[in-house]
Amino acid sequence: MLVLVTRSYTQPAPPEPCGTLDLTSPLTQHCFPADGSHHFVCCVDINMPDNPHSPHGNYNPLERVIKDASNSSSYSWCTCSEEICTEQLGGRVAWNQNGVGWKGYLPPARGNGGRNFGTTSR
Repeated sequence: MLVLVTRSYTQPAPPEPCGTLDLTSPLTQHCFPADGSHHFVCCVDINMPDNPHSPHGNYNPLERVIKDASNSSSYSWCTCSEEICTEQLGGRVAWNQNGVGWKGYLPPARGNGGRNFGTTSR
């Protein structure tokens, strides 16, 4: 008799909706991937287009897609860092799929549920 045993790894997942962001839109299919590797920050209350902290001046290059994928009661978007949310988009971090303060992705390590906190790879 052959017994198949599967191992379950905890994968990051959006803990809740991201403001008014429509996660079913084709514009947001890159948001919050199961492995948490990119676009893992939920940014809400985005200020557009008059944002003095944007490196693009008062122009937000994502303005059209953010407006198409969310609504004016709280413009929302997924970003690759908390800093992009607060400093470039002038928004507020509602949550980080990998935990507040998580800044990047390292490949899954063996034996720790796929998370690599506090380690470096060479």
